[in-house]
Amino acid sequence: MSASQALGGPSRCGWVLGPSLDKIIKNVAWRKHSQLVAACKSALDKLDSVVDDPVDPASCTPLYGLSTSDTDFVLQPLIMALDSASPKVVEPALDCSFRLFSLGLIRCEIDTPTPTPSPSPSPNPSSHSHIFRLIDSVCKCGALGDEAIELAVLRVLLSAIRSPYVLVRGDCLVHIVRSCYNVYLGGMNGTNQICAKSVLAQMMIIVFTRVEENSMMVDFKTVSVAELLEFTDRNLNEGSSIQIAQNFLNEIVDVKSKEGIAESKLCLQLEYDNSEKKGEPIDGEPGEGADLSGYSKIREDGFMLFKNLCKLSMKFSSQEHGDDNILLRGKVLSLELLKVIMDNAGPIWRSNERSSVVKSVDTSVNLDNKEDAASDDLCISKPRRSTRIVIPPKRLDSYLWAGRKSREQGKS
Repeated sequence: MSASQALGGPSRCGWVLGPSLDKIIKNVAWRKHSQLVAACKSALDKLDSVVDDPVDPASCTPLYGLSTSDTDFVLQPLIMALDSASPKVVEPALDCSFRLFSLGLIRCEIDTPTPTPSPSPSPNPSSHSHIFRLIDSVCKCGALGDEAIELAVLRVLLSAIRSPYVLVRGDCLVHIVRSCYNVYLGGMNGTNQICAKSVLAQMMIIVFTRVEENSMMVDFKTVSVAELLEFTDRNLNEGSSIQIAQNFLNEIVDVKSKEGIAESKLCLQLEYDNSEKKGEPIDGEPGEGADLSGYSKIREDGFMLFKNLCKLSMKFSSQEHGDDNILLRGKVLSLELLKVIMDNAGPIWRSNERSSVVKSVDTSVNLDNKEDAASDDLCISKPRRSTRIVIPPKRLDSYLWAGRKSREQGKS
């Protein structure tokens, strides 16, 4: 490599991948991870010879300007580094993943690969599978028990959801949300837990703003961490933790890609508008056998996420473990995220018959005896199924009650 040539070669992806792969090589134990070192060196050699496609650098290949085969080759060492379980190796891999998403260099749909071959496979199944493996490996890093790694995982996951170039779908979307739940419930310190909760709330706003607009290209508000923690989790307020979490969130949300948006918009528009509609019913929608034949992928996945949040709020409720703090915090978090969605719900959630999931949940809030918080119930109802959740903290009762009353006043 010449002295004037940047590490990683002339491609945009190389500018990001090159320094990170070099740092991984320097940090890794060569004898223990010889295959990782070899993969990183091979990827660096490949990047030296790769240039952005001059015809269509923003084509629908998963990595900007790289072919499908090159994408597979250069992502493999990044995934191996994430799977190494060594914080010194994982850290540069997470930072690289964050920049790939935040700068719009990853551009594709991300979903859990199907176990059996599809009759109509996607054009780039291998590369799309590599992107999912990247996300999956990032999620697993949250369990390493390292404070800095936890925050880095949250950065990557929110940047993936925030990117207008990436459509995170189905079970992969739920997987990301569950991984953030795990950081919130078992984070190494209060600041990390506040960051995890803030990231989850921001994800809800982004996803459901897109559901409302039926578009990836939307303007959305940034979560106010102080307001989010106003009624709950005051025990996590460790000095400047709220300001740290707010700065952490702003840094991710405010990142602007250097590339134009129109090309990516066209790419994703073609992917979800021309896709085959599944027509599968979603639990929680009114009517027997209602289908999604008129839904885009964005709205289909939004309703599926909402359904899963309802399930999470039920899962964390347990009469046998009523005093379990983790179960209680998980339940409360689920309800708060549902409230974030309801507070930001637009006309589609109230006017579209198939979109009345929020409406059915909202109207099932039963807080008649407001003075006795211990006896108040919140019922999340779905057709032929319901769960009864007792809310001990009076501040959460008031929190939900205030949100419900404000929505009623807005409709009147």
